[in-house]
Amino acid sequence: MSIHIHRIYTRAGDGGETALAGGVKVSKSSLEVESYGESDELISYLGVVRAVANDPSSRPSDEIAAETDEVFLKIQNTLYEAGAVLAARTPLSPEAATYEAAQDPRISFLENRIDQYRELFDAIDGFTIPGDCVLNAHAHVARTICRRWERVLVRRHEAAPLEPWVLAYANRLSDYLFAYTRWITAKLSTQEKLWKGRSGEG
Repeated sequence: MSIHIHRIYTRAGDGGETALAGGVKVSKSSLEVESYGESDELISYLGVVRAVANDPSSRPSDEIAAETDEVFLKIQNTLYEAGAVLAARTPLSPEAATYEAAQDPRISFLENRIDQYRELFDAIDGFTIPGDCVLNAHAHVARTICRRWERVLVRRHEAAPLEPWVLAYANRLSDYLFAYTRWITAKLSTQEKLWKGRSGEG
């Protein structure tokens, strides 16, 4: 699909409406706009994580920089694909009825990375408190944005069914981002702080 952006402003949305792909006018407060707006925010914040991983002043390691750039760029491209689906109001594709996440290469890519990262860290008994390093903290913010995006997707799906791969991808992406934060901690040998509930207070 070819994209051409010729104008920065059009004044068409000054009254609080915008057009979905195909020309259908909707309120900017609609679930359609919110759902692709959340994916846009996530794309942007994944860019922050990539930038931090590659920043010469704080570059954690060549391995982390290369892995982050490769994987996150691929994710950003897939999120644009999801955004294109969310920006349209069209019937479900014929493949939707027989969709299986296990057979989707977009999902298996994330699952394979999770499995690779998982070999480097142990299970934890508590909730991670973000902040053991800057890169880890930014990745946790991306994870929570992804969870928010998923909640919006579920609300939209309850109103009108979505392509199932988009829902599955959002769910698996948040799992991936959590695994990524733990991989960073393992690679940098930093110390995660855990919240274990009131019984775990010392």
